[in-house]
Amino acid sequence: MTVIEAEAGRRTGPADRGHPSEQWGTSGLISQTAALTGRSIRPYLQTGVLVVTFVEPLVMLLMFAGVLKVLGDAPGMPTDMAYIDNLAPAIMIITAVAAGAQAGNGLINDLRNDVITRFHTLPINRFSVLLARSFADGTRALYQLIAVAVLAALFFGFAPPGGIAGVVGSILMSLLVGWSMSWIFIAMAAVLRNGDVLRMITTLMTFPLLFASNAFVPPESMPTWLRVIAQANPISYANDATRSMVAGTITLTELLATLVACLALVCVCAPIAKRSFRVM
Repeated sequence: MTVIEAEAGRRTGPADRGHPSEQWGTSGLISQTAALTGRSIRPYLQTGVLVVTFVEPLVMLLMFAGVLKVLGDAPGMPTDMAYIDNLAPAIMIITAVAAGAQAGNGLINDLRNDVITRFHTLPINRFSVLLARSFADGTRALYQLIAVAVLAALFFGFAPPGGIAGVVGSILMSLLVGWSMSWIFIAMAAVLRNGDVLRMITTLMTFPLLFASNAFVPPESMPTWLRVIAQANPISYANDATRSMVAGTITLTELLATLVACLALVCVCAPIAKRSFRVM
């Protein structure tokens, strides 16, 4: 038997129909993304990781809702809602953005462990790797967002006027904001390919975005220079949208503006990440 005949027999033989590369080659973007997302989620399902992931929002609630409760009496704070009802949606945004920032680090870790190199040997759509990374960290964020809502209700009396529907809506909106921002960090990871540099840039980006906003106090109570930053900060608008959601007062314009802004961010960053990822 010639080498060509042997190769043809190997490709068409029934014993090799389940070969991994053939399965990947005949699958589509959706099935590939689903499989890779499951792979990326599995490390998050370990007991220790689940406990730490659950503790993170609890620490934030204890720190901000407990220590900063006095800020509820600050000038400009809403008087028709309890401070926790205004704070919990902001913590949801903070939690979702922080989880989104981890997507870039996850991609860097895969590069460091040569996982991406092994993926490149398979006939898969490379964009599915990036989508899976964003969805995996989005799933982790969803778990934390639910924890924020439950813990805030159990320990701090979180009971917004919008009821369950408002809380669910704020969770989904926070999830969308965090997922869209994760593409910023995925794109940076694909371009930089350096975990230390990415972590420094992530810290420099997230701290001003999260804390120089209206998350904890209204901009009216801030110094003039900080008020200008907070009013221009996109996180402030995300906080307003989630607060309107839990209050049950969100308008169609506010909802559409949030959706459009998030989709626009993905449309800008995802192609950059995809182009940079091709040459890895």
